[in-house]
Amino acid sequence: MDLTLTRRGDYTVRAAIGLASDWTPAGTSRKMREVALEMGLPLTYAPQIFGRLVRAELATARAGPSGGYRLSRDPAEITLLAVVEAGEGELAPKRCALRGGPCQWTDVCALHNSWSRATSAVREALESTTLAEIAETDRSIRAGTLPVPKDSHRAAAKAAASSARPRLRVTRAPD
Repeated sequence: MDLTLTRRGDYTVRAAIGLASDWTPAGTSRKMREVALEMGLPLTYAPQIFGRLVRAELATARAGPSGGYRLSRDPAEITLLAVVEAGEGELAPKRCALRGGPCQWTDVCALHNSWSRATSAVREALESTTLAEIAETDRSIRAGTLPVPKDSHRAAAKAAASSARPRLRVTRAPD
């Protein structure tokens, strides 16, 4: 099962990290283009992404030469759940985990209770993580000071790729 964000959710989280990266209470707004380039967001899609943050009341927009976007409050007060839901919509199952299940299960399926607990656990984990924590982790990654966890999907992919490469054995020809 894949728990990754959609492209829209990914871009929304990246935009929020970009706004949080240098946030100060009296800070200035940042240009959308600047954040988009810094965070690898497509410039054509950036207005929709920043619009989602504004509609979710996580960011404010100000027009004009000194305008731009900034978080509406301290990143330590913004949960990762709020940012994810700004991009993805409410984090809750919208259909039965068993795709409707057998027809005798009209109101609830056999997985309902377990799936509800799992959904609640994911929501609680995201709710207990702040945007400030995510921005700090991003800074550590960029600085190269964050140890790579053993369960990192990228580390596993690199290990698999290096073990799949054929190894050349170099031998010397007899003289």
